[in-house]
Amino acid sequence: MRNFNPYEVSYFARTNFRNNKKLFGIKQSDRLFHFYCVGKSGSGKTTLLKTLMKEDLFASRGFTFIDVHGDASKEIVQDIFLKYPSTDLIYFDTTDSEIDLAYNPLRKVSPSKRSLVASNILEIFQRNWKSAWGMKMEHILRMILLTLLDQPNANLSDILKLLHDKGFRDSCQRYIQSDEIKTFWQKEFPKYKSNDLLPIMNKVGALLSHNVVKRILIENKRQLSFRKIMDNKQVLIINLAKGSIGTDVSNLLGGLLLTSISSAAFSRIDTHEQLRIPHFLYVDEFQVLAGNELIGELLAQSRKFKLALVISNQFLHQLSTEVKNAVLGNVGTIVCFRLGITDAKLMEKEFYPIFKAEDFISLANYSIYLRLMIDGKPSSPFSADTIL
Repeated sequence: MRNFNPYEVSYFARTNFRNNKKLFGIKQSDRLFHFYCVGKSGSGKTTLLKTLMKEDLFASRGFTFIDVHGDASKEIVQDIFLKYPSTDLIYFDTTDSEIDLAYNPLRKVSPSKRSLVASNILEIFQRNWKSAWGMKMEHILRMILLTLLDQPNANLSDILKLLHDKGFRDSCQRYIQSDEIKTFWQKEFPKYKSNDLLPIMNKVGALLSHNVVKRILIENKRQLSFRKIMDNKQVLIINLAKGSIGTDVSNLLGGLLLTSISSAAFSRIDTHEQLRIPHFLYVDEFQVLAGNELIGELLAQSRKFKLALVISNQFLHQLSTEVKNAVLGNVGTIVCFRLGITDAKLMEKEFYPIFKAEDFISLANYSIYLRLMIDGKPSSPFSADTIL
């Protein structure tokens, strides 16, 4: 039995202490403190995410789901067609050879966030180009990205134009806002030899020659407006099935999408806080898409812009120390499914003294231990079974 208005509460589990099967959920105001679930493959994480999304669909709330596997996104889209046909849905299916949607991570980024966006894109490139990465490549690419972020109509293909087209470089000068970047092009760049630039040209050229990447980032003209999606309660389902488009491309596109979504959220500074419409961002296996700086910024800052994160992954210990601290320090609701020994020991500290490491290790599928945000305060840890 639902004791609260389903439009105010997202129901997702039942208590199981002494067989007291009480249905419960989380208030929308508490979701803005973010929601993190962790657990081994097959333990029930994706089912929980789908339950929360279906609650959002029932209540006509806007959300975005980034799916790196593909199966869950297809199921949610099918559910929308069958049960919620009036939903304002955008299905961004990267496996569709006829996809006409596009997005540009360099488009309409506020000046105050351009440095952050450049750092995010650099971190994405670094993860994909580890063998070729170095301080010189990073420095040149940073200057290029900051230059393009200042331009009115740049995209990632302009990286190559900046490197080999002097006329284009000169035309960009009038839009550059930083004296440091102007000095780079005028005094430092001419000293570089072709061997310094060739690795960048090879990597970027190979990236942009991939059919999926080229269509979505460069060729297609129907631009996604993440700000419009948030403000109009639209539902965006993103299928990045790595089994179809490749792990590297899936991770790269997903990382760039997260960068664009964060830029859209931060652009809401032009709207009074009380007028910002909540939007819920679901990201499974978030650590392969979000860089350290981006996830830290989102967890710390996005709540005030009414962007609520629902993130999940299999292993807490696979996160960098920086991201792990950001998650545990900023997330209001933590849900644990069955864990391995290393993660169980980590979570024992978070759930002390209620649950011990061996309790986390022996959890059945769809059974959870959680710390739930209730009216702006984290609850004491308790056990439950998720709704199937």
